Amino acid sequence: MHMPRHPVFCALLAGSLCLTACSGEQKKEQRAPKPALVTVTEARLLDVPSTIDAVGTVEASATVTLVSRVSGELMEVLVREGQHVKKDDLLFVIDKRPAEIALHQVLAQLESDRAKLVKAEQDLTRSQKLTRGGFTSAAQNDEARVAAIGYRAAVKVDEAAVEQARLNLSYCEIRAPMDGRAGVIQVDPGNIVTAHTQPLLIIDETAPVDVTFSVPERYLPEVRGLASESSLRVTARTKDDTESEGELTFIGNVDSATGTVPLKARFPNTDGKMWPGEYARITLRLRLLKDAVTVPSRAVTIGPDGTFVYVVGDDMKARYRLVSTSVEHNGVSVVTGGLEAGEKVVMEGHVRLADGIDVRFPSVRTQAEDKQPATPGAAS
Repeated sequence: MHMPRHPVFCALLAGSLCLTACSGEQKKEQRAPKPALVTVTEARLLDVPSTIDAVGTVEASATVTLVSRVSGELMEVLVREGQHVKKDDLLFVIDKRPAEIALHQVLAQLESDRAKLVKAEQDLTRSQKLTRGGFTSAAQNDEARVAAIGYRAAVKVDEAAVEQARLNLSYCEIRAPMDGRAGVIQVDPGNIVTAHTQPLLIIDETAPVDVTFSVPERYLPEVRGLASESSLRVTARTKDDTESEGELTFIGNVDSATGTVPLKARFPNTDGKMWPGEYARITLRLRLLKDAVTVPSRAVTIGPDGTFVYVVGDDMKARYRLVSTSVEHNGVSVVTGGLEAGEKVVMEGHVRLADGIDVRFPSVRTQAEDKQPATPGAAS
């Protein structure tokens, strides 16, 4: 049986269908992905130094252990522990009396032999005159000549003994062999020191100083090649962020156990801030890369296929791009392939990105908007 449709029922049904359609359209709009918020920067051409970073140890450029050359009682200590000494400064004094007595003895022997030599030469002169006159034999003349030669030799021996005695006397005063910093004093006054055995003091030369460090062996060909052409500059930073400039002075052999090459650099250290034994952050500068394509290092990401960046074009889409990098310096990475200068790369916002995703940039309020007073209805 056919029932007539009521006008109110038709209106309700049409309204229900309209609401259902509108709800479906709203859900579609809600499902549409919102463009990812990112910040971008342009790849730029810059001059970037090629460097190697390492950790090194500061060492004294020279270390001398002082020992006495003569035995005797230590009379005076004229140096303090930790004192900076100059070359030829008097540091220790050994009892001089035995050396002075020995010097007096050899001087007396020298004087006696010189007198005997004078007498022998006078006898030789008289013997030669008598021999020419036929008053003495040739044998007697030869004896006088031998005696004179013997005393000449004795005088030379005595002179050498005097020099040795004076040298031994000078050894009683122990002086600094170089400029440097005194270490721990190991003998007190009143002790008997033995020649050539007992250390008295260690002096470290701290101006200049050396810094030893190691780099991976893959850098060896480049380091050797550049070092043969010119001196390589090295920068050292200590714990207090003091920065010093030095020069590479030594390239060692490859350590097969670690795969590294030991290097050494020398620093003037005129201010004395680099201390032997402490660690320093080392930067070895190899060469300057001219007009290199660079991006901030945080724009470069490492993925399963290698290093990559997201490039944003005029269509406001992020494009996945594999790149190759070489040098990183002060937060800037050099891109050697896969990117051109002037292209925009994503610097922040990588988490939500994938190839082809729409992106948007942060909105920036203008000064006029910031200065405009808020209207009463703005809060609502």
